Amino acid sequence: MSADTTFDERTYKSGLRREWREAAPGWQRWMEVLEADEAMPRIGRRLLQAIRPGPGDHVLDVGTGYGEPGLTAARAVAPGGRVTLQDLSGEMLALARDRAASTDLDDVAIEFVECDADELTLAEGQLDAVMSRSVLMYLADPAQSLAQLRASLRPGGRMAASTWSSPHEVAMAAPVPVIRRLLDLPPPPADRPGLFALADPEQLREVVTAAGFDQVELDSVTAVFEFDSPAEATSFLRDCAPPVTGLVDDQSEEVREGVWRRVTDEAWEPFCGDDGRVRLPNVAHVVTALNPG
Repeated sequence: MSADTTFDERTYKSGLRREWREAAPGWQRWMEVLEADEAMPRIGRRLLQAIRPGPGDHVLDVGTGYGEPGLTAARAVAPGGRVTLQDLSGEMLALARDRAASTDLDDVAIEFVECDADELTLAEGQLDAVMSRSVLMYLADPAQSLAQLRASLRPGGRMAASTWSSPHEVAMAAPVPVIRRLLDLPPPPADRPGLFALADPEQLREVVTAAGFDQVELDSVTAVFEFDSPAEATSFLRDCAPPVTGLVDDQSEEVREGVWRRVTDEAWEPFCGDDGRVRLPNVAHVVTALNPG
């Protein structure tokens, strides 16, 4: 996102949709890294523990991407349950469809919805649980969107969501200061949606409370991405992290490649083991709450 002092929500959403459309092939290519047991599933398991889905439940996964943790929830709501998988990117939802088709989920109704999170149309009280993994910080107005989602929850329905912690606790963001220094980029505007927009756990609590939820609790979990080398870590980032790659997209090819070489040489050094492998720990905040009804 540019450093303009104004924020155009329509332009922002259009750019976000484009970024994740372009990133979808990379997420498919790196699925084994993303879904390694210590990586994103760690966050997904924590969300599922919080919402406690059971047979016959209707669960909504907001910003499902390639279908997680929604498809894992689908196994828990069988038989007779329903899972709604929402994402703004049709290309990411296509990955979710492919994964669902390769899984034995015939006794669960799975619905795929392509739209912005604040455009979901759900009947009041139709959901038993809502969850969202690493998405809330990208919403233009997370409190408003959460309030709309809360209205779709039955009384006592559960909500669980994760956001990334501050940059110093998220190793996959280590290239950002390197890139900003090399390109002499200004800091991002405050109070804008983005990767670290809800990095402050108390701000996250305030957003959920403002949406009308009750019994708001905070926790954290660490997802670890592992790579054979610094070069592989950089390739992953270039394929899968639009918020970071967007910082260099406007540069010439020569400048871009030079920046990525410096990222490979500098950014991952603190996370390299003696064997040359790169291990990136990323702390996520987890917020859980109930709909008071």
